[in-house]
Amino acid sequence: MQITQSTNKLINYKIIIGLLVCWFVGLFIFPAPAEAQEMSLSITPPLTEIAIQPGKVFTQTFTVSNDGTPVVIKPEIVPFVPSDSNGHAEIIEDQTSINAFSSWFLFDQTPYSLGENSNHDFTVKITPPEGTPEKDYYFTFLVETQNDNNLGVNNAQAKERIGANILMNITKDGNPNKKASIIKFSAPRILDSFTGLTYTIQLGNSGSSFFKPSGKITVDQILGSTTILNLAPLNILVNGTREISCLESQDLVPCKLPGKFLIGIYRSNLSFTVDGAGSTVEKQIYTVAFPFTIALGLIMIGISYGFIRKLAKYK
Repeated sequence: MQITQSTNKLINYKIIIGLLVCWFVGLFIFPAPAEAQEMSLSITPPLTEIAIQPGKVFTQTFTVSNDGTPVVIKPEIVPFVPSDSNGHAEIIEDQTSINAFSSWFLFDQTPYSLGENSNHDFTVKITPPEGTPEKDYYFTFLVETQNDNNLGVNNAQAKERIGANILMNITKDGNPNKKASIIKFSAPRILDSFTGLTYTIQLGNSGSSFFKPSGKITVDQILGSTTILNLAPLNILVNGTREISCLESQDLVPCKLPGKFLIGIYRSNLSFTVDGAGSTVEKQIYTVAFPFTIALGLIMIGISYGFIRKLAKYK
């Protein structure tokens, strides 16, 4: 039997109408997937720095705010160690390590129901016992959401954790040994003028207490201008290293020389002190910038022009 063109069109219309009907019916019969409960916790201050004598008391208040759905939160304090040179930390959560320092901290650990757009203060009293060795100790005030059916919210699949770090130096005289070193200060020795000059800075801490670098990179273009790049005051922990960024209008930015075209010899001097005091640590490097891209382009044009002239002679 031969199917005409009109019959084909009729079949296509029926298929399209059938699909539209299925979509319309499914829209009302099958419910849309439930949206995940939104939780948004924040904690202030995000960082606490303490220099304390053994047996003395330091009090800190942490404010936990909730901008999402109601949750039940439970606080705890756990030790941590630095995990890399970018400022990341690894929390130590085995119970033995937590119990070893539990007597240092006094605070209410009862789970707390935190409503929508509300906050709660946790006051922590910190007392390292007498005889504690003089060195650094690092902790995280950790808050985690709990499951609570009484809220009418199923949090089983939507747990959230947030923490605030505590850097504690135990010192009897308030004058811990702080010692910095330059692990790496580098930039390309030779670069194309259109590439841009970016610095890599990695500082180390071989002392007995955390510190922040206070300093700058001074970039002198030989027979040209001088540019200052300010180092970001990032904490460097004991026996650790830290990649250091620069600071621009309170924002962390790469340590990079401004300008889209560089040419000449650049002398770059990194200098800083530990927490703004003591002797200066410094290192100097040189970079030569030249427009290799333009030079290569001119060479290619010259070669092409010469080749064209040779071809013209044979015509």
